Amino acid sequence: MKQFAFSRASRLRLKKEFEAVFDAGRKTVTRDLVAWHSPGGDKEKKIGLMVSKKTGGAVKRNRLKRLLREAFRLDRRELKEGTRLIIYPKAGCALENLGQTRAALDTLRLRARLNDDGK
Repeated sequence: MKQFAFSRASRLRLKKEFEAVFDAGRKTVTRDLVAWHSPGGDKEKKIGLMVSKKTGGAVKRNRLKRLLREAFRLDRRELKEGTRLIIYPKAGCALENLGQTRAALDTLRLRARLNDDGK
């Protein structure tokens, strides 16, 4: 697999996968994002997105999802192995470009202590 590829295996897709993270995971909140995270069983790092209509119209919601997926794809090497991450942007989320989105995910990763620092 390519180093920066974002395969289907990198996504949380099933309801039971989301429920497992909600039940066993912890919640972390930043200015623009709310995230639930838990360690997973395998090495694959996975992301799930939940974007409410309160965030904006369809165009804004889809752009936000694309930005979050791309930021995760570029920075997932810095996450702990097996991390399951569900991200929920707050209403009025001010993330407009990839730089802001990567910074927001970086803040979230540091606050949740999800860095892959070898521990």
